[in-house]
Amino acid sequence: MIFAFVAISLLLLTSTASASWWDVNWKYRREITITNVNGTYTDYQVLVQLNSSNFNFSHAQENGSDIRFVASDDETLLNHWIEVWNSTNQSAKIWVNVSEVTEGTKIFMYYGNENANDASDANATFIRVIDGVVGAWHFDEGNGTIAHDTSGEGNEGTIYGANWTDGKFGKALEFDGSDDYVKVPNSPSIRDYPNGFTWEIWFKQNTTQTKAGVVAQVDEPWFDLWIDGSGRLRYEVANKSDGITYSAQIFSDALEANKWYHAILVWNEGEHTLYAYLNGLNVGEYTNTNLTAAINPNDLNVGKYAGSFNGITDEFRIYNRTLSGEEISNLYNNYGYTTPNYPNKVLVRKYTEPEPVAIVGEEVSGIFTTIANFLTIEKEIGANYILWKWSCTNPDALVDVFV
Repeated sequence: MIFAFVAISLLLLTSTASASWWDVNWKYRREITITNVNGTYTDYQVLVQLNSSNFNFSHAQENGSDIRFVASDDETLLNHWIEVWNSTNQSAKIWVNVSEVTEGTKIFMYYGNENANDASDANATFIRVIDGVVGAWHFDEGNGTIAHDTSGEGNEGTIYGANWTDGKFGKALEFDGSDDYVKVPNSPSIRDYPNGFTWEIWFKQNTTQTKAGVVAQVDEPWFDLWIDGSGRLRYEVANKSDGITYSAQIFSDALEANKWYHAILVWNEGEHTLYAYLNGLNVGEYTNTNLTAAINPNDLNVGKYAGSFNGITDEFRIYNRTLSGEEISNLYNNYGYTTPNYPNKVLVRKYTEPEPVAIVGEEVSGIFTTIANFLTIEKEIGANYILWKWSCTNPDALVDVFV
């Protein structure tokens, strides 16, 4: 008598998937190809956009908590942050930190695990997350007469005369030096600064000029960035018109034409101190204990104050706190991204022009199960042999085992 015993506990991967699979608890994946890359980028925040044409939202958790991104080795988990996930409208916007990006770099997106916890993490994905932004104007609209505030505070600006042009990052506004400006009405979010505030802006002169306002919130008190009669950038916080007793002013060296400048004005109310930064460097500090500037009820103007600006402005932001030197350095050397989807935050990230494009590939199933679930056994007895045949089938695969 012949006894045959075979214990079968093999795992079966459906025929639609490759031999490599990051984690068997995730049922689906898509390959993402990154294109539009000139050179090699490290730790770059790549935007992945999903919609009904490139993703099946019914295969993921309703809030996208099971989304994971894995490097091309199909082993290394990549940090990501979900900016938008809307299963109803079938749209998603996800930022992925890819360690190395070249033309054609491939990564994998896994999903389809109903038990997975949310792994979306802005702090791990971006270089830095900066709190306290209460006004943010990218000037990226490219058309129209409204400069939208992306801080989440709704401080919309009305454009008078300025024209759309290419900027330091994406689009920007160009002023003619005559009567162009942007007006932002005062609101509580850009009026009350009990602990101080920070202004940040990129600008470029079309020509060397004097007595031209880059940005100002003035008429007692005065907050302004102004090009003075010597062509220097003046950083000013003042509370009286005498310009001395209740004033703090710092001046840069003379500015050049056709050169981008990153200017940051910091007012620390507790210290009664003004700090000035230009292109990431501290160009001066000024303390005046007579000066307080916790409230400014005036409207905000970009492109004019005691003379109109001739040049381009881009990426203007207001913070309701003082920024640190490290935060300022991060902003100067990278790009500050703001979105109403994450109010009052600046997400500091890498930036290159043109930006990489993520192309989402076809869905692949990786449905794992035990062979025993589909096992049938046949026995054939011959004159001098016994043949046992196990046939294992499922809708996607066929496995034959002979002993």
